[in-house]
Amino acid sequence: MNDVRLLYVSKFKSKINPLSELCDILSEALNFNSLNQIYGALYYGNNYFVQCLEGQKDKVEHLFYEKIIKDARHENCEVLYFENIETYLFSTWHMKYAMFHREVLDFFSDYHNDEFNPYLLNPSTIPTFIELLSKHGDSFSSLKNKASINANPI
Repeated sequence: MNDVRLLYVSKFKSKINPLSELCDILSEALNFNSLNQIYGALYYGNNYFVQCLEGQKDKVEHLFYEKIIKDARHENCEVLYFENIETYLFSTWHMKYAMFHREVLDFFSDYHNDEFNPYLLNPSTIPTFIELLSKHGDSFSSLKNKASINANPI
């Protein structure tokens, strides 16, 4: 079997209702990924996406090149990292949402002297960043709660 890990970054195009759209993206990812044995994590902050995907090479490439890159909610999609793997770091999540977190902000401050901007990741910092992503819990239920509160203001 030819398993791979792909890390890509993109800008979030829509600003109409970002929390609701982020929930939609995660729900779509969970549905597609569970049917295709794809695993990974999505991190969103400062209007940037960074997502790590793991699975069979043909399925991960299909997801990225036929779905993600063509999704109108993304712009400036760019693969930063692609490697063959023997073990999965995200095998318990078909799509984990890693919430904007202090450790990630500290990582960018330490390595890139900037606020969170995943386009600044480079070959020497990407493995450490992926490891950091793998250690965060899933925050999708928190995101859904925030989205429903913002969609239904009192």
